Amino acid sequence: MTESRASAGPGPARHAHHLLLYGNDEQFLAAAVPFARDGLDAREPVFIATTPHNTALLRRQLAARADEVTFALTWYRTPAQALLDFHDRARAARGRSRVLGETPWAGLSSAQVREWTRYEALLTLALASTGAWHLCPYDTRALPTALLHTAQLTHPTLTTGGEHRPNPAHVAPEAFSAACDSVPLPAPPRDARQFRFDGPKQVAELRDFTARLARRAGLSADRINSLLVCVDEAAANAVRHGAGLGRCRIWTTPGEIYCEVTDPHGTLNTALAGYLPPSTAGLDGRGLWIIRQLSDAADMRTTPHGTTIRIRMNRQRTRKNR
Repeated sequence: MTESRASAGPGPARHAHHLLLYGNDEQFLAAAVPFARDGLDAREPVFIATTPHNTALLRRQLAARADEVTFALTWYRTPAQALLDFHDRARAARGRSRVLGETPWAGLSSAQVREWTRYEALLTLALASTGAWHLCPYDTRALPTALLHTAQLTHPTLTTGGEHRPNPAHVAPEAFSAACDSVPLPAPPRDARQFRFDGPKQVAELRDFTARLARRAGLSADRINSLLVCVDEAAANAVRHGAGLGRCRIWTTPGEIYCEVTDPHGTLNTALAGYLPPSTAGLDGRGLWIIRQLSDAADMRTTPHGTTIRIRMNRQRTRKNR
């Protein structure tokens, strides 16, 4: 990975993305309270999404001014949706805004942790056109050492509240995201159902194939519709921009349904594909962005054997929002 230097100028940089490592309530409050109060004093919108415990601490410290802050009860759904939500909230503010966002890490699989760390890296890019300040607290008492190390790779600035300084360990978001894609996807199970399509006329048949298996998996009607849109976009990407043909494989686990579309000759810059709103990212890939917004997760890989888009939908929504 190549490193990216943060701005060394005085005070937080525009669209600053700060990492706060805290080991007790006092360290959390030493950074979070002035972050919120200074924003309120400057008439900047202040948005906070953190743990119930930290929310209660902040409400007590801010006292009557807590009513001027937007506290989120539900926020983190999927990494792609959270990126869009934070970006849209910052763009909607008149001038600078402030967000304190503490990603909930408990109970995540290794694949989910990888995608949420990618989210942390790409958040720097999502904020770049907004003028927002973002403070990311990480509780060193509860989080594993490996995750705390990764946090230092994904944030350009370190803070204690009273001091902000460039983070020499920061890795450029594009490089960090590309490294996430170096992890191979597990092979589909041997009993995965398969459908081969050749040209746009067979996409309708692919929809029927997908809908039938999604119903068997117990997905609700709205979730089936979301999955069908994702499959349409993945197949259309293969037909329009790849080999013109491809293969779809579908299988289930107790918690998820997987739908994988492979284009044998496609190429894709998966480091940023579909993560940032196309209108602001200056990139192609609206279909890939739709896939990430509608699915619970989407893994994309390009190898010498083509491009694979693996879509995951929870059979029951078990991810708790905060």
